[in-house]
Amino acid sequence: MFESLTPKQKIVLAAISLLTNQNGVTPTLEELRRYLKYPRISSVQRHTDELKKKGYINSARGLSLSQRTDQIQVPLVGNVACGQPLLATGNIEAYVPYEKSKLSGDPTNYFFLRAVGDSMNNAGIDDGDFVLVKKQATADFGQRIVALIGDEATIKKYQMGEGHIILQPESSNPQNKPIYLIDDFIIQGVVKDVIPKG
Repeated sequence: MFESLTPKQKIVLAAISLLTNQNGVTPTLEELRRYLKYPRISSVQRHTDELKKKGYINSARGLSLSQRTDQIQVPLVGNVACGQPLLATGNIEAYVPYEKSKLSGDPTNYFFLRAVGDSMNNAGIDDGDFVLVKKQATADFGQRIVALIGDEATIKKYQMGEGHIILQPESSNPQNKPIYLIDDFIIQGVVKDVIPKG
């Protein structure tokens, strides 16, 4: 029976998927160690051993990924460039396994983004975390959204001001300021979960 993963195990599994997708072959433990910036191979091996025990990796074939019926492969789309749709095939860096039971509605409406910066650290979204987003064009005030402003994507809290929209950071860094919007912007989705980097 498959067991659930710790946040660190999810990151290691996602790294295996990403490096396999990039290089066409599964990564070595040393390649994983360098990618994850771990000090020792033993730190990586401890996580990969647990992934094998839990059925996420085929131990007979090194670090090759297992197919699980209770999981869905959610695309990691990284950063958005030039206003392209987030789920354009060229933007997909890797696939991150995620429990189907935690998704509502059509599973293909979900994607992961990698958080950049500290503008949402008080909301539990830190630099390098994987943020699960449900693709939708509308949101309720108070929700955390992915907004496309011109060709820049940002994750902020969606709030209503007097005659304008406010995209509010939730940060301990005073340099992160609210974004006041009068012109059009596009809501690309609503934040549903965060997988910490480590």
